[in-house]
Formats: sequence, C-alpha cells, structure tokens
Amino acid sequence: MLTRRFLISSLALLPLAATAQAGAYEAQPLSVAEMQAGGGLIVDIRTPEEWAETGVIAGARLVTFEGAQGFIAAVGPDLADGRDLILVCRSGRRSAAAAEALQTMIPNRIISVEGGMARLIDAGYRTVQPQ
Repeated sequence: MLTRRFLISSLALLPLAATAQAGAYEAQPLSVAEMQAGGGLIVDIRTPEEWAETGVIAGARLVTFEGAQGFIAAVGPDLADGRDLILVCRSGRRSAAAAEALQTMIPNRIISVEGGMARLIDAGYRTVQPQ
C-alpha cells in the first residue's frame, strides 16, 4: 500500500506533502513564493551567519529558532490572523524539528520548506541580503 506522502511527492503537481506529524507539512521549493503570495508568513530560522552567507527570502522574518517559547513570543502576533507559518532553514532538518515542536502550541498550519535554502537556491529561487 502506498503512503500518502509517497503518492503526493510522486505527483509533483501538488505543492504540499504530509509529514509524519499531524498538522505540519513540507513544501516543495517552487510552491514557497505561491504560499507567501497567499499570505503565508515565511520565517527564516537560520543563524545570522547563514543569512549573510546565502541571503534570505525577500519579505521573510528572520528569527533564529532557539526554542518554541521564544519563537512564539517573537512571531506570535503575526500569526493571530490564522495565516500559515512557513519555516525555512539551511537543509530542512531544523525547520522540520521546529515545526514538530510548534505544532501543538499554535493553531496555525505549519509548513517546513523541504530541503531548506539549499534546495531553494538550487531551484533558482532568488535571495536578498538581510537588513
């Protein structure tokens, strides 16, 4: 029996693939701009050194993830309207772990960018220098 994740990932036409965690999703790189345009809040959880090294997504909030409580304090007011929270890190591992940590703490849909900034850049996504 094929899993839902395998089926969705195989159909590259669909932008989201379910992860093992209920309420958290992984986004393919090409759907990130679409999600941002749809009102999603992109939060880059990498370190300032990583932001400077590769640049950041234009319009992304830059908040290093050092724990769920501090993160929620930093971005919580921006999530009050129920918008999607889109997390990006260097490779996708930190954002997936952060999504898992946050999923029971906030009601918003949480999305981890699969492959992180490395995959976004490989896919031709343009970045800007952090301000």
